[in-house]
Amino acid sequence: MILDNRRTYNEPWLDERTRRRPVGAGQGIDVASQRADDLDERCLAFLDARFARNPAVRPSALDLACGQGGQALRMAAGGAQVTAIDRLDQGTTLQRAASDRALWQPPVFVQADFRALPNALPGAPYDAIICQRAIHYVSYDEALTALQSWLRHLKPGGRIFLSASGLASELGRGYPHWGRPVAERWARLAPAMADRHDIRQPVCLYEAMDLINLLHAAGFGIAEVFRSPFGNVKAVAFV
Repeated sequence: MILDNRRTYNEPWLDERTRRRPVGAGQGIDVASQRADDLDERCLAFLDARFARNPAVRPSALDLACGQGGQALRMAAGGAQVTAIDRLDQGTTLQRAASDRALWQPPVFVQADFRALPNALPGAPYDAIICQRAIHYVSYDEALTALQSWLRHLKPGGRIFLSASGLASELGRGYPHWGRPVAERWARLAPAMADRHDIRQPVCLYEAMDLINLLHAAGFGIAEVFRSPFGNVKAVAFV
């Protein structure tokens, strides 16, 4: 599987206005449509390896909280069968972006909340599930329930690629629940940080061990956990 634009930080199918468009509902900027980060790259490399082991079968991937579909399009450009899910209706935006590219098969969009996925999803079960910059918008208990439900959509040997805003990032400056256990963290950012990042909803900020414990509690093993230069925490997990 050939992955195109894996290191292109200025995605060619989006104009400048679209690149800076907020995700919606006060949930920050759609970073995935601006660039592929280190976790996106790991997901693409994993799908590439799955395809290399069995070229007769295209890998499948699920992009949860997909936004405008930056990562969904990258995975589809690499030849994966992709289902993209967001609670906001991103179908038209994703369809327009896909039409500008030569894709073997464009992503299939499903409007849904990742806390309550449909029992039947196109292409399920998946080789890879990616959920970037979204799990912190639900409480810790809701995150645990959601992750447990994702298990049934993952193939044996598949991987989950998960990131969360970090307590040690600049988002933690003035965060009112900074000193609480992760299960009790649920608060709006300090006004300066909310304005800077266009994040208007309560969030649960994570440390690396919080994300490890969350994934273990949901039934996953941990392949890798790391922190971005900004201070967000990211993990690759498996069943």
